Amino acid sequence: MTPMLALWAAAVISSSGPVTEVAITPAEAGTSVVISIEGDVEYRDFTMEGPYRLVVDLMGARHALPHEEFGEINRGGIQSVRTSQYSADVVRVVLILNEPRRYSVAPDERGLRITLDGPGGNFLPWSSGRTALPAPEPVATDAAQPAQPVSMLRPVQSQNRRISMQFTNTPIQDVLLTFAAFSGKSIVPGASVQGLVTADIRDQPWDVAMKAILARHGLIAREDDYGIINVDAIADLNQREAVEPIITVPHRINYATATELSTAVSPLLTERGSVTTGQGTNTLIVNDIQRVQDAVAALLREVDVRTPQVSIQAKIVFVNRTDLDELGLTYELKDSRGNQLNQLSGGLADLDGDGILDQVDQNQSVVLLGGNSIAALGNAKERLTSPSLTLLSSLVIGRHQLISFLDALSQVQLSDVQAIPQVTTLDNQQARLKVGTDVPVRTIDAGATGAGGGAAGQGLFPRAQVSTEETGIILEATPHVTANGNILLELSAERSSAELAESDVGFIKQTQEARTRVLVEDGETAVIAGLTQTERNEVRTGIPLLMDLPLIGRLFRVNREQTVQRDLIILVTPHIVGGTN
Repeated sequence: MTPMLALWAAAVISSSGPVTEVAITPAEAGTSVVISIEGDVEYRDFTMEGPYRLVVDLMGARHALPHEEFGEINRGGIQSVRTSQYSADVVRVVLILNEPRRYSVAPDERGLRITLDGPGGNFLPWSSGRTALPAPEPVATDAAQPAQPVSMLRPVQSQNRRISMQFTNTPIQDVLLTFAAFSGKSIVPGASVQGLVTADIRDQPWDVAMKAILARHGLIAREDDYGIINVDAIADLNQREAVEPIITVPHRINYATATELSTAVSPLLTERGSVTTGQGTNTLIVNDIQRVQDAVAALLREVDVRTPQVSIQAKIVFVNRTDLDELGLTYELKDSRGNQLNQLSGGLADLDGDGILDQVDQNQSVVLLGGNSIAALGNAKERLTSPSLTLLSSLVIGRHQLISFLDALSQVQLSDVQAIPQVTTLDNQQARLKVGTDVPVRTIDAGATGAGGGAAGQGLFPRAQVSTEETGIILEATPHVTANGNILLELSAERSSAELAESDVGFIKQTQEARTRVLVEDGETAVIAGLTQTERNEVRTGIPLLMDLPLIGRLFRVNREQTVQRDLIILVTPHIVGGTN
C-alpha cells in the first residue's frame, strides 16, 4: 500500500467519531471550550432559555466520555455540562450558562472549538478527563504469522489526531510528506535527511508517531514561530548552532531574584552562552542563540510566578500550679529552777535561777543546767518558715512549763502564661519570630594563660568569657502550599526563661519546646504539642517511733506536702493570604 492509500484508509477507520473529552480553558477575550473527537463528524448548534443553554449536536459520533453530567464547574460563565447519546448516531453536548453569551463554533485539530465572548476571568482550566480508547483489533500481516495483540491500557501522550499506516522501505522524504498531508502542517526536511523507513503505525497521535520515526534515524524536528516544522540531523543541527549568531536578551524577573534563577538557567546554555544578573533591575541577561533564548523564556514562565504567602499564628499556653500543705507541732519542756533548753521560747531564759525569765540574744541557743530535772524539745528545728496559722499553748505543772507551737500552712500558686506570636512568610521560605531576652552567660577558663606569663606554672590566672543564650518566645516555621491547597508546616516553637542557680554555676535555662512537621488545611488549627507534668513531694519529719503511732502520731511530727503541675499546649493556625496568578 502506498503512503497516500494508507492515509485514506486511516481516515475511513477513524470516522466512527468517538467523543472523548470536553475541556474548558480561559481565552484572550472570553472562554474556550474544546470537544475532542476522534474522526470527522458533522455538527449543529442552537441556544435555549430557562436556564440559558448552548446545545451542540454531533452527528455521526458516539459517546465515550467518562460521565454524562458534570456539575458545579463554575468557570468562564459555564455553570455545568451535560452530555448524552441523544440518538443512535448523535451525541449532544449542553453547556449551562449563567447568562446569554455570544459564541462561535469552528473545527479544531482536536475536534470542535466553541468560543464564548465576554469576560471569562482568569480561572483554572477544567477537563472532563480524556477517555483512553481501546486499541484496534490486531490485523494479520502474514497468514502464517499473525500480529501480536496491542495492550488495551496505554497512557495518552498527545491530543492530536491519530494515524494508522504502514511503511515498507519508504524514503523518509515521502514519509514526511504523508505526515504533512495528514496533519495540515508544513514540514521541511534538511539536505542531509535521507534513509528508508519501515514502520507499522497503529492508532497513534501523528506527532508521537513522527517523532518516534525521526528518533530512530537520528533526526529531530523543531517547529518555528510560523508553524513550520524543520527536520534536521542532530549532528547538522549542532554544527549550525555553532555558527549561529549570539543574541543578548534581558529577562525581567518579577517575583524571584535574578541570582536564584541564574543557577536554574545555566544548564540550558550552550558552550558559547553566558548569563549575568542585573542587581538593580532584578534582570537576567542571557547571551546565547535563539533556541536557548526561547528555552530560557519558557523556563522563566514556569518558575518566576507569584508564590503564595502564609500567615502562621501560634498559641503557646503554659500553666504552672503549685499546691503546698504543711502542718507541724513543736514543743518545749523546761524546769523553772532546773534544766532548760530555750530554742522555741525565743531569747528568754532564767539565767540566775530566781524563777524570772531574763532577756538574752535572740540568735543565742541557751542551755541551762540547774540540777536534777527534765528539759525536752520536740521538732524544734522543723518549724515552718512562714506559717499561715500559729497556735501557742503553755501548760505549767509545778516547776515545769510545757510550751507548744502548732504551725499550719496551705498555699496555692498559679502561673498562667499565654503567648500568641504571628508571622507571615512566602511559600517555602523560613520565618523566625523572637520576643525575649539574650541572657549573658559567663564562663571561666581556669587554665588560661595571662599576659606576661613566665616559666611553666607561673603567670596563669582564670580568664572569663561571656556568651549569650536566647530565651523567651521563639517561633520558626517553613510552610509549603500543596497542590490541593493544604499547608505542610515545618516548625519549631519554644518558650524558655533563665533563672539564677542556687550554686555559683550561673543561670539555669528552663525550656518548653516542640519541633514537628504537620500537614493541615487552610485555616485549620492543629495541636502540635501537649504536655502535662505533675511532681509531688512529701516530707515527714518527727520523733522516731512516736511519729508512727496511730492517731496521736501527728503530735510528734511535721508534714510537708507539695504538688507541682505544669501544663504546656502549643497550637498553630496557618492561613494562605496570597496565591499564584
